[in-house]
Amino acid sequence: MARPLRIEFENAIYHVCARGNARERVFRTDADRVHFLKLLEQSLARFDVALFGFVLMSNHYHLIAQTRRANLSRWVHWLSVAYTVYFNRRHNRSGHLFQGRFKSFLVEGKSEYLLTLSRYLHLNPVRGVSLGRGNPQERRERLRGFKWSSYRGYAGLEPVLPFVEEGPVFEAFGPPAKSRRIGYRRFVEEGLLREVKNPFEMVRWQAVLGSETFVQKIRDRIASREVEKREVTGIRQSSRNIETEEICRRVAKKYRVRVSDVLEMERRGCEARSVAMWMVWESGAKSLREIGQDFGGLDYAAVAQRIRRTRARTPLKDRDKLVREMLNV
Repeated sequence: MARPLRIEFENAIYHVCARGNARERVFRTDADRVHFLKLLEQSLARFDVALFGFVLMSNHYHLIAQTRRANLSRWVHWLSVAYTVYFNRRHNRSGHLFQGRFKSFLVEGKSEYLLTLSRYLHLNPVRGVSLGRGNPQERRERLRGFKWSSYRGYAGLEPVLPFVEEGPVFEAFGPPAKSRRIGYRRFVEEGLLREVKNPFEMVRWQAVLGSETFVQKIRDRIASREVEKREVTGIRQSSRNIETEEICRRVAKKYRVRVSDVLEMERRGCEARSVAMWMVWESGAKSLREIGQDFGGLDYAAVAQRIRRTRARTPLKDRDKLVREMLNV
């Protein structure tokens, strides 16, 4: 069976889901969940992503987010790798944590589809044979008490997390803010009393949750760029915050070498050159192949190896400091 399309373009809204390998738990403790949310918040700033909602279950997570740049895959890849490194170290394990490639659906914004999807996402903690046990009142208490989703903030049960943007979901309820929260809480908790529509049954064309008009717009957008690959990663018009040249300038200044040495020279032992490749990768602006092209036509595998080795020989306590300094984040 062919893999679903991976459609990426600026300001696209997605539902993202990643599951544990072989149904393994990806969150064993509350400390794991706290660390994942910390990494999630960092990733939103680093990759210029707006988060509309989330839920962390024991063996998977769901996100609703808007990528302001065409960088969905790079964002989720960074988040998954960063969390896997933490999880493996903390729980003394090795290997993959998540099952294959993450799932994603493109979602039509400012529509019933986004609102319905957010309800379905927030009801995850009380859905299913095991989690859905009990009468509606018992399920409502569990839903309102569940700490690891954005629902409590939307429902006005606790302060909104600073990295969750509620505006697009709330558009259907209008002002004032207090009434929106009450209306949204009623809308979601109706799902405890009756079976609500599963938004994923409305997915069209393998990868799009939206109206026929929206689907056709996506088709036209792809066709206009003559994209023929099965996995579409090229609808990119990225407005990059940090260009490669600027990163190289900062790295060259720190290591007291010329910018041309970083970008153009190919000599053994040039630490600044390897660090610059690493920093460009951390910025999320370019793929490994694109980085190789910028640094004199290196093969993407060689770039990946340099980045891996440079990270490995940089003390753990210095990594975040170096990234913040070079990327100004």
